[in-house]
Amino acid sequence: MSKRTYSKATKATIDELKSDQRAYRYEEDGNKYGLLILYRGETLFYQENDRALLCEIAARYAVINPETIAHWDDNTVIGQDERAVILEKIITLYKKAYKDDLKIY
Repeated sequence: MSKRTYSKATKATIDELKSDQRAYRYEEDGNKYGLLILYRGETLFYQENDRALLCEIAARYAVINPETIAHWDDNTVIGQDERAVILEKIITLYKKAYKDDLKIY
C-alpha cells in the first residue's frame, strides 16, 4: 500500500473536528473516542484520544471501506493488525451513534 498523506487543508479540518461538538463522544477502557459522518455521508471522522483519521464510508448503505483506514493525522501508517482493531471499534461506535450496523465492503 502506498503511503498516503493528508493535505494541509485536510489536516486543519481534522484538527478542527477533534473539538467539534457535533461529533459523538465516548469514553471506554480509559480511551476517548469521537465519531462523525462528514460531507454527504462519504467520509467518517474517527478519533482515538489525540489521534484521528478520515476513512471512506457510504452512510446511506451503512458500509465502510477498511482499506481507507490507512494512516493517522500525524501520517503514522496503520498496519493490518491495527486496522482490524480500529475497524472493530468504528463498527461498535457507529452502532451506538447512528443506530445502524456498519458493514464492510
